[in-house]
Amino acid sequence: MKKIKVLHFTQASGGGIDTYLRMYFKYSNIDRFSNVLITTGENKFSNLDSFYHVNIEQTFSPIKLLKYAYNIRKIIKSEKPDIIYLHSTFAGLIGRMANIGLKSKIAYNPHGWSFKMNVSKGRIFIYKLVEKFLSYFTKKFILISKSEYEEAQKIGISARKLELVYNGIDVESLDASSNIENLLPKDRYIIGMVGRITEQKNPLFFVEFAKEVVKKYPETLFVIVGDGELRKQVENRIAEYNMAHNFSITGWVSTPEKYIEQFNQAVLFSKWEGFGLAVAEYMLYQKKILITGIDGMVDLIEDGYCGFIIKDLDDAVKKSHIFREDSVLSNKLSINAYKKVINNFNVKDKTAEIEQLFINLVK
Repeated sequence: MKKIKVLHFTQASGGGIDTYLRMYFKYSNIDRFSNVLITTGENKFSNLDSFYHVNIEQTFSPIKLLKYAYNIRKIIKSEKPDIIYLHSTFAGLIGRMANIGLKSKIAYNPHGWSFKMNVSKGRIFIYKLVEKFLSYFTKKFILISKSEYEEAQKIGISARKLELVYNGIDVESLDASSNIENLLPKDRYIIGMVGRITEQKNPLFFVEFAKEVVKKYPETLFVIVGDGELRKQVENRIAEYNMAHNFSITGWVSTPEKYIEQFNQAVLFSKWEGFGLAVAEYMLYQKKILITGIDGMVDLIEDGYCGFIIKDLDDAVKKSHIFREDSVLSNKLSINAYKKVINNFNVKDKTAEIEQLFINLVK
């Protein structure tokens, strides 16, 4: 039986999309599928038949956009994929431009709508208009949360093109972690977050949160696993508050789960989020979880059942203290979180679901 060739394209490097692709390729059915990847990052993935590194930067320049689309189009013509699976907004724009007039079928996963970002109303209007227009060149939208699905309907994308397939987590990775590596101090209570140090992940709020928590628990260690353009600003704020003793920023790491294992509490205070893959990882490791109640993260965390959803800074500090002071409730929430992610968000099942969708597309 001839394999179905899927050409994946992402402009993003590092963070959640890298994690998504790593798990997707790990569980891809290599007897039925051939996977090709175009990315701006390094080749750190398994089960790839071909790999292309491209130099693409996010831009609004029409000349650069056309140049990028032309270069991607050459790869499409060379590879002749059955399916082009586009990951993130910018790749979605370039990839769909590149495929106009060609035979490959487009599947697009925005991994969080661009028009949900913290941008001006004018830009939100343009983003929506572009997504609506490009939907005519898209066979299927693969949407990773209910909120993403509902937003697609609101901007008028045909329901027959929409598929809700939640992100998944590699539940089998937990089996390989029988011994915890002590990457962080064992004698400190650790509250951590995993994610890019960008506006989306709201790291400055995390610093403000830390400032309030240490008033009652001064020896708490706050850890940021990740890196990004706001790192210097975050470090300056930490220094301003004289809290260097309370903070550790790891930069990019290949195994964030080894840090998550050592967290006593795990938080993600994002301003917008397609799904919140880091939160699913927190759940797998039975952490005490605090999140903001936005977008796809509320599909994961039910307030008071498997973690807490915070309303504001005071509420975040209050609920963090509850985790420390009510061990019975904390343990119950952690166990509920683990059971929910195991039963509903296994990436092996989610990958199979997407590949079945691709099989149906090429029939």
